[in-house]
Amino acid sequence: MPLTADIAAAVGRKPNPWAPPALAEGGPLVWVGANLIVAACYFALAGVVSQFFAAYGLFPAPIWLPTGIAFVGAMAGQLRMFPGIFLGSFLANAILFAPPLHITTIISISNAAGPVIGAMVMRRLRPDSGLFTNFYGVVAFVFCSTFLSPAIIATGGTVALVLGDPLDWTRLYSIWVNWWLADSGGSLYLAPALTLWLRLEHEAEFQAAHKRHTALRHNLAVWAWIAAVSLALFLTPPLQGTYIRSAFPFLLVVPLSWIALRMSLRSAYSLVTLVAIAATAGTVAGYGPFQNQSLANPLQLVGTLVVLLAMNVLTIVALVGERHEAETQNQVKSMFLATTSHELRAPLNAIIGFSTIIDNPSLVPAAERDPGKYARLIRSSGEHLLALINDLLEMSKIEAGRFELTEAPVSLRRIVAESMELILMQAEAKKVAVAAADVPAELTVRADAKALRQILLNLLSNAVKFTPAGGRVTIAAALGRQGELELRVADTGVGIPADALERVFAPFERAHKDKVEGTGLGLAIARALVMLHGGTIGLESTLGHGTTAIVTLPASRTADAATPPPPNPQARAAS
Repeated sequence: MPLTADIAAAVGRKPNPWAPPALAEGGPLVWVGANLIVAACYFALAGVVSQFFAAYGLFPAPIWLPTGIAFVGAMAGQLRMFPGIFLGSFLANAILFAPPLHITTIISISNAAGPVIGAMVMRRLRPDSGLFTNFYGVVAFVFCSTFLSPAIIATGGTVALVLGDPLDWTRLYSIWVNWWLADSGGSLYLAPALTLWLRLEHEAEFQAAHKRHTALRHNLAVWAWIAAVSLALFLTPPLQGTYIRSAFPFLLVVPLSWIALRMSLRSAYSLVTLVAIAATAGTVAGYGPFQNQSLANPLQLVGTLVVLLAMNVLTIVALVGERHEAETQNQVKSMFLATTSHELRAPLNAIIGFSTIIDNPSLVPAAERDPGKYARLIRSSGEHLLALINDLLEMSKIEAGRFELTEAPVSLRRIVAESMELILMQAEAKKVAVAAADVPAELTVRADAKALRQILLNLLSNAVKFTPAGGRVTIAAALGRQGELELRVADTGVGIPADALERVFAPFERAHKDKVEGTGLGLAIARALVMLHGGTIGLESTLGHGTTAIVTLPASRTADAATPPPPNPQARAAS
């Protein structure tokens, strides 16, 4: 199996977390357009970089910024973006450097393969919370973007040079290292900023939205001041006879850390990119604080500065993000205790109270005694208590990573029918109609039947709970343009506020706490089970006009439903 196919298999069927909706849902023409945009950006930036460094006698360029564009393109499109990166590299090498055709082809293949393989491995290593919200994610990003991807590019480039003109073997290591450093620097300079500006990755937020808005002008003024000082520092002639000024740039770690925590990682890393480009350009042109006779290569100090600034910003945000996440988890635990104590106490009190009356009828006047009613209430409270305990145990098993999928081809229509049957009594009690609008009889999906039934049951239960008498709940299923399965559960209920559409998937969160009983675990369990199948779940809602829950499972779960599944590393995972 080729290396890229092997890595693709290792990634499994987990959807690409960096694919913009326009690409993920787009057809062939959209992908062709995206590849052409990446190729054009790669070629244009290659022209600027090569011409600048060539003007100062530096060839090849010590920093190759197009690698950052290639890596971000590979994140968004994975293997589908290979043609665009290859085309951009091929045009850049053929027009700007003019090596023989076979050398250009080999270099361009490695220039495309490195980012694509690096992005695919990073997709596998990416934490569910994102790359820039914890230290592990930052390490994964740095490893894949500044080591693995450039290493593949450098290896391909070195091999191409050897094939084109046999070199002294003692020079190969030096060529490989310089090539790797050029592409590594290009990724570190540009890839994080592009990733954040294109919103391929989210970032941790440490301040409430209203506080960020209130301090916006002040923060922007600080950002602009730091940017101006940095540009002046690196784009002015050096001061002769002093070496103290060479230490000034390293003091930028302080304001950059402040900006990262006060504004956002995107703002801070944009400034890192600006400083990196200004420092490189200014130093190459003979300006800035790193020009003194004791330095054989001032660009080494530039590289040290950029690595220090980049790693400091990424690391401090990740570590603070982890602390923020830990504090949030403590709040969730407190909410868990508060919620479960109330939810457990209510049915237990009912069971104890009515069983006490049955045991001692004299507590109630003879005319008001109704043992049958007491038995029904005890049964109802017991069923509610059992459902609550089952939800808690299910969520605990998922969060502990002990939920194992037992996958097999299952009929979607059968799962839908069984789920509707289980919800029928609840729907009839509320006078809500439940119907399957469109579920093809031949549609088969490879999944864990019990987990899929639980997903549908939780969505149907929520829909019925929040739909008033006379309302309607419908289920529909269809295959998308790429073969993915789209399952919709729509209701005509009260709807969900826009600011709560994502929040309701968190454990113990409910959009309408005063309307119905419940623990707020149903949607959290549904999302976790969907993610274990490599799918996604989302909500569309308008207040007063109902809600639609949309579950999407990857095309591989319908295309090869009749074949045995390969080993899936995602079959055992925590939500």
